[in-house]
Amino acid sequence: MTEDFKQVISEHQPQLVRIARHYAGPNDWQDLLQEISISLWKGLPGFEGRASLSTWIYRVAVNTALQQVRKRSIPTEPLMVEPVASTDVDDPMALLERFLASLDPVNRAVLLLDLEGLPREEIADVLGISAGAVAVRMTRLKQRFSEQFVEEES
Repeated sequence: MTEDFKQVISEHQPQLVRIARHYAGPNDWQDLLQEISISLWKGLPGFEGRASLSTWIYRVAVNTALQQVRKRSIPTEPLMVEPVASTDVDDPMALLERFLASLDPVNRAVLLLDLEGLPREEIADVLGISAGAVAVRMTRLKQRFSEQFVEEES
C-alpha cells in the first residue's frame, strides 16, 4: 500500500499542487496539499476501480479542496488567490489566474479540470454532475472570460 501511495502522489503531484494552489491562499496551499494527501492515503485502500484511478484522484482532491472552502467563514464568496504569475495584462497566465480566483469553487473546479485536459464526461464524474451541466458551465465560463478580459475589436 505504501508503494502504491508513493506512486500515486509522485505521478499526480503537479495536478495536486495546482488544485491546492487554486483553492487556498499563497500561505495555505501546502496545508491543503497535505490534507489532499491524507485523504488519498485514507481512501486508496477502498479504491474499487469503478472509475479510472486518475478520475478518483481528481475527485478526492477537488472534494477535499471544496470541503476546505466550505469551512471558511464566507463560503458564498469566491476565494481570492494572489496570482502566481505577474499582474501584467499582457501575460495570459496572469489573466487566467485572476479569472480563476474570481470564480466560485465549483466553476473553478470545472475550469481547472478542463485545463488539465479531462474530457467533459470525466469532469462530470469527478464533480458528480452531468456532462451536459459541465458543457453549460464551460460555455458560460468562456462567455464570462470574454466579457471580462477580451477587448472587442474596433
